[in-house]
Amino acid sequence: MTFQQLFPLTDNIWMTVLVLMLILSVPALCRRLRFPQIAGLIIAGTVVGPGLLDIIETDAILGYAGRVGLLFIMFFAGIQTDLEEMKRNRSCGIAFGSLTFLIPFAACLWTGQSVLGLDAGAAGVIGCIMGSHTLVSFPIVSRFGIDRRKSVTISLTGALVAILIALVLYSVLISDSKEASSVLFLLLKLTCYVAAVVLIYPRITRRFFRQASSNFSHFLFVMLLLAVACALARLIGLDAILGAFLAGLMMNRYVPNTSPLMHRMDFIGNALLIPVFLLTTGMMIDIRGVCSDWNTLRVFAIVFIAGSAAKWIAAFVIQKVSHFDRDDRLILFGLSESHAAGALAITTGAYSIGMISLAVLSATVLIVLFSCILSNIVTEHAASRIFLKGRKDESNGYERLLVTLTGSNTLEALMDTAMTIRPRKGPEMVGLYVTVGGEHATKYMQDGKGRLQEAAAIAASADVPFVVHNRLGNNIVESIVHATKEFDVTSLIMGMPLRRSITTYYYENIVRPLLESVSGEIVLQRMTSPLNTVRRIVVLVPGPVIQDNAFAKSIGTVFKICTATGCDTVFYGKVQAIDAVRGAMKGSEGGRISFCEVSETVDMDWAINELHDDHMLVIIGARDTESHAARSFHHLYEHIHLKDNDFSTMLVFPSAQVQDGTGRETGARTSRDLLKMLRV
Repeated sequence: MTFQQLFPLTDNIWMTVLVLMLILSVPALCRRLRFPQIAGLIIAGTVVGPGLLDIIETDAILGYAGRVGLLFIMFFAGIQTDLEEMKRNRSCGIAFGSLTFLIPFAACLWTGQSVLGLDAGAAGVIGCIMGSHTLVSFPIVSRFGIDRRKSVTISLTGALVAILIALVLYSVLISDSKEASSVLFLLLKLTCYVAAVVLIYPRITRRFFRQASSNFSHFLFVMLLLAVACALARLIGLDAILGAFLAGLMMNRYVPNTSPLMHRMDFIGNALLIPVFLLTTGMMIDIRGVCSDWNTLRVFAIVFIAGSAAKWIAAFVIQKVSHFDRDDRLILFGLSESHAAGALAITTGAYSIGMISLAVLSATVLIVLFSCILSNIVTEHAASRIFLKGRKDESNGYERLLVTLTGSNTLEALMDTAMTIRPRKGPEMVGLYVTVGGEHATKYMQDGKGRLQEAAAIAASADVPFVVHNRLGNNIVESIVHATKEFDVTSLIMGMPLRRSITTYYYENIVRPLLESVSGEIVLQRMTSPLNTVRRIVVLVPGPVIQDNAFAKSIGTVFKICTATGCDTVFYGKVQAIDAVRGAMKGSEGGRISFCEVSETVDMDWAINELHDDHMLVIIGARDTESHAARSFHHLYEHIHLKDNDFSTMLVFPSAQVQDGTGRETGARTSRDLLKMLRV
């Protein structure tokens, strides 16, 4: 049997086998060769596609999966964007988007007319193609964990601006060539579309997440909203990638990066859909046909060099204006260099109405290939340098989080918070369930085993190492204390009973003994609604505080929650307390974090009275029962437990000890603690 008789493959099963083999083997080979994996998949698609070996051809199913993979890339770009960073740098982002479109557009317009001899319409289409870009290399910055870096945020804003300008200008260019809606009507439809998504998506998402508890239904709901946004974008004459990016921005705060839902989407996208998109992109390139046409190669070389040089100039200008380093300039250039489905859509549309020739169409396909390869090489080089630089700057501290599931009625909410505040540089989390001995101890031990397995499944879905421990003891507090010492934990999180059960008795018999026996940070929470649906956080810092490493760590814990929820956060406290919070944040506070200075602790009562069921109250507690801060905390605690409320509550108690340079716990926090030790 000859090669021509075997290939191209027509059976869907064998096509699936070959595609999965490529997705599995090509990245592994690229890692050994130190070559960008994304670029390797595109080249592999070119080799096995109809344009070269013709082993596999792009059928409807493969093309559909590839198209969805591109939408996933744009959706991830929107959902992983730091919205507050985007707001703070919106001027720079808009400037970069304008420059990264206008400079390549002007360069390609002049080159197309003066060098290639094209008319103004065809040269303008080429300018739109090279001015816009698709974030094909965004998975690289996401993989290195720098997706919230300032230069990346500016690149994402610039991508949105460049796509919008390209689509509007492209509509202007083709308005004389075919019957289409006027540009003003297109802008009106675009405005209505964006307004509808911005106003409707957050509201229905918040309501659905509060009512539906299944993670699978959450996943399907998010996918449905993504598909609807893309379909509506196509309905008004825009590309679906714009809808995917906008849907990601709107879903940003409801899908935290540490949530199991985010990891499910990331797994499906990066494991299958995005690699299929890269393979299908390479399969569209007819290498044999392109290489036999010297005019196509000439058009490709001239346009690619002009457009890439213009993209680099735009990145260089923004680097100088924003005072970035060389790596950030490469990030700006790498993310804005790649062209994919958007460029092909514009080119195909222009070719169908006769605005451009077949040589320009074939050259655009080559531009897609080489721009993606160059983009991935540059982005991977810069991202790896930034990642290694960040690892050198990190301390080698040791942290481990203990999650106590005993007495918690909201296991999912407790695990969501635990994965949000967990230390990134520590080992696995520890799950603990305590059963008090008695005649029904065996039954309760089995119940605890089931809860631990459920918590472990949630952690595994987020790719978080999780160790379970089912303990039988005579006292809950003593068992928790023993577990903290046995596993050498530095932080403890525990669920509180719901509603009016948070009484003085609970504080005296559970909270206070833990404060006296556990030296690490203690977080107690009562969630009445999912964490990602909280609309406002009120943080109370009662009394004067001691600004040390332990306090800074607790403020960092609160800041992680504020960042994950993305909602308005207000800190209340006296002048000294607010100054300590500002110092602990070290300039990390964003546009949605504000501070309110009060003269006395009783002035915080009105802030509690204004809370609603979708708000969360956070109180920074004090360990020393004799201090003024402790008395202020007790006043607030009495206020919340006497009030029949529906808002979520969190109590954060800083560590009783500070950390030395190695990150391990050392001496007492205050001189009062030292005196107590001396008395003993």
